Amino acid sequence: MLRPHLYAGLQISPKVRPVPHWDVNKLFRTYHSRLLQFVRRRKLSWHMADDIVQDTFLRIIATPSLPEQDFAKSYLYRTANNLVIDHFRRERILSFVPDPEKAFEMLADDTPSPEQIAWSRQELKRLQKILQKLPKHHREVFILARIEGLTYVQIGEQLGIPSQTAFSRMVRALGLIKEAMDQAEKK
Repeated sequence: MLRPHLYAGLQISPKVRPVPHWDVNKLFRTYHSRLLQFVRRRKLSWHMADDIVQDTFLRIIATPSLPEQDFAKSYLYRTANNLVIDHFRRERILSFVPDPEKAFEMLADDTPSPEQIAWSRQELKRLQKILQKLPKHHREVFILARIEGLTYVQIGEQLGIPSQTAFSRMVRALGLIKEAMDQAEKK
């Protein structure tokens, strides 16, 4: 954040600020064919180059904050170049798939297997037993932080303790839980 008294003599004018609009029609008529040539030189098919140029102008229309009109040409070329880079990144990812049309069919299923579900339930039961054995003040802080999602300041306010105490109790609770989990694994 700029402090006005420290920068009193300076004229600070950001290059990007909200602009009511550019004359997109005029920009399109002026730069469309040049942008198309610029994008085609990146070894893209004519229809892909045309799509990228069209997307460039759509980005201009959809952008709420644009540079001053003086920077329009460089902004257009930079946007088109970024879209070309994005296109090649996507192509590089899809090149690992034999049939890009079926790319989504080859994605791994995120649904846990029955074995993973059973293991997770066992771990949860083990954690519940460990939590029940924790001292009450450590258990309260753990539950408020990890299950309720409260901050240490909020926990401190709720329990009537300093936030630093809530934090140290959480550290201790995590240490006790890890210790108990490690001991259970050794058995």
